[in-house]
Amino acid sequence: MNELAGQNLGGYYLEEEVGRGAMGVVYRGRQLVLEREVAIKVLPQSLARDASYVARFTREARIMADLNHPNIVQIYDAGRQNRHLYFVMEYVQGPTLANLLYLDGIIPPHLAIEYAAQIAEALDAAYRERNVIHRDIKPENLMLNRWGKIKVMDFGLARAPGLQVITVAQTLVGSIYYASPEQIWGITLDNRSDIYALGVVLYEMVCGRRPFIGRSMPELTQTIINGKLDPPRQFNPAISQALERIIMTALARDREQRYNDAELMAQELRALARLAPLPGEHYAQTTGAFRQPHPGQQFAQPPKRPLPQSPILLDVENIEHTKTQPLNNKIQQSRQMTDQPAPPQPTDSMPDINQKKTQGSSGEAPKTRKISTQPTVEMPRIEQSNHASAEREGEANAMSGEEQRSSPGRHLWEHIQKKRGKSASQ
Repeated sequence: MNELAGQNLGGYYLEEEVGRGAMGVVYRGRQLVLEREVAIKVLPQSLARDASYVARFTREARIMADLNHPNIVQIYDAGRQNRHLYFVMEYVQGPTLANLLYLDGIIPPHLAIEYAAQIAEALDAAYRERNVIHRDIKPENLMLNRWGKIKVMDFGLARAPGLQVITVAQTLVGSIYYASPEQIWGITLDNRSDIYALGVVLYEMVCGRRPFIGRSMPELTQTIINGKLDPPRQFNPAISQALERIIMTALARDREQRYNDAELMAQELRALARLAPLPGEHYAQTTGAFRQPHPGQQFAQPPKRPLPQSPILLDVENIEHTKTQPLNNKIQQSRQMTDQPAPPQPTDSMPDINQKKTQGSSGEAPKTRKISTQPTVEMPRIEQSNHASAEREGEANAMSGEEQRSSPGRHLWEHIQKKRGKSASQ
């Protein structure tokens, strides 16, 4: 593993190994001139000694170079260096459908419909452009890029007219679980064999299991040829009857009863996707109704995300009421106090004793005086100077003298002064 990592092959630098199969090893690398990330498939030297493997490897590169579709992996370059045969493809950074099935057990129906429609469109384009039959459609060869688009990979077992026939007659190639009955019988294949394999993939995506299983190769082949096909809704009641009908049509044992081409299957899937419920309802129904694995199989549960805590909602009305209630009480008290008559002001004169006696004898309780709670404002005292006070005292004395002179005793005083003056003159 990683025997070529860190080396240059042609104009490409091999960084690390990302996959290995029967037809070669795939490395993640970088094109030195354009500085872009690529995938480089290399035929091992142990297989390069076999002419059939070399011919199959070369044929795969030529088939991929002739195809141009957004759901088919694109090839950039091919060559040989130091007895290493390689070709360069676009690097798809994402999981395969096999990875998703391993982690989640099933794929929600709305996503399975979309993936199957993209695969069907890719198979239809390959057959219409170059009459290419993939012959190895399975979840391991179907990848998702970072935008959720399907990429059909690995055309090593593909067959196309005009290219060398390598497979021996009546020899089964590809995975037996996704092989059509005509492949097992050894009949000449056409595009309907890939449609059958796509039906198996779609069945597995929505049900979490393959339609036919067996303990051994002979038992599995007999089940595919003569076994009973259980309807998908038996294992997943959440899927619609229309989707079940599409799957059963693709998996018809007689290929004359299947879709004539993949484009018809893609059109029905697209129409079903437009009429399907919301993805949230699909996922809730699927996870709620079909998380129970069938006997002998356990599904890996995806990790649960922590739920956010619900916010604490305050009763704003009660808070405002409690805040304003003391203030309202104070305002009401002050209004009651202002509505009452003002208390009598105290005078310097002595109170009438007889009035007090009559009030006491009447037996009525004396009225209490309410003292206002409002604070009284004291005016500041202004201290007068000594000079001003002396002037005021002089004015007071003069006024008092004048008052004395103007009083009735002033005539007696003048009369005495006159008497004194007469006696002095005598």
